[in-house]
Amino acid sequence: MALTANRDIDFFTSNELIDLAVDDNVLIYKGALVGRNRATGFVRPLVAGDEFVGVAYRQADNTVAGHTAGGISARLFQTIDIVHPLSGVATADIGRPVYASDDETLTLNNVGSRVGRVVAVETTNTARVRCTPIATLDGALEPLPAVTLPDQTMTLTLDHMNRVLTMPNTAARVLTLPPVAQVGAGGWFTLIKTSAAAAAIALDGNASETIDGSATFIGVDAIYDSALLICTGTQWVIASRDLA
Repeated sequence: MALTANRDIDFFTSNELIDLAVDDNVLIYKGALVGRNRATGFVRPLVAGDEFVGVAYRQADNTVAGHTAGGISARLFQTIDIVHPLSGVATADIGRPVYASDDETLTLNNVGSRVGRVVAVETTNTARVRCTPIATLDGALEPLPAVTLPDQTMTLTLDHMNRVLTMPNTAARVLTLPPVAQVGAGGWFTLIKTSAAAAAIALDGNASETIDGSATFIGVDAIYDSALLICTGTQWVIASRDLA
């Protein structure tokens, strides 16, 4: 039925606050890193391997008498910057992904649950981290755009990851890949050659890191050749290739 009078609706700024149902018999403290229990679908103090969903805006205690899964909700900050202890962080780490090993511990090591990226170093062992929780709705919201690389030899950065990269090279070029420890397991990119020049685009692993067990891959050498590379956390593998 259509409205016939004014009404008030509870609302929050998009991506700022969200209420999510809490797992059974858990206590989420204010300021805790919160994860989604993959087994139950409910949220809890983050356990390594959970999907990160936000930072607790206030305490949520689901341990009182009569507790049940989903019996209460936790109010969470979502897409925000937090200033947080991060052991060993340095200016060179700006842009690197950050992981959580529990509800209060962040690390640069590729373990636990991905939380976001370093955007600034505040003081020794303290960083500003841009939190990027998982999407809580089905469907692709905003796919990352394709990026056209300049016609030159260069080193790819984390900003090139998880994207489609095109290159209209006019001569042989080399793309050096970022360190696998920084990219993390599951990071990927697709390279497509968009020029007719008879010149290859060589992919070169960082330092001694390999691509399908080799130091380099030089298969992208004809127009519309493409290769999808995935980082395993220790090396690069070519998941698919379309080569002339």
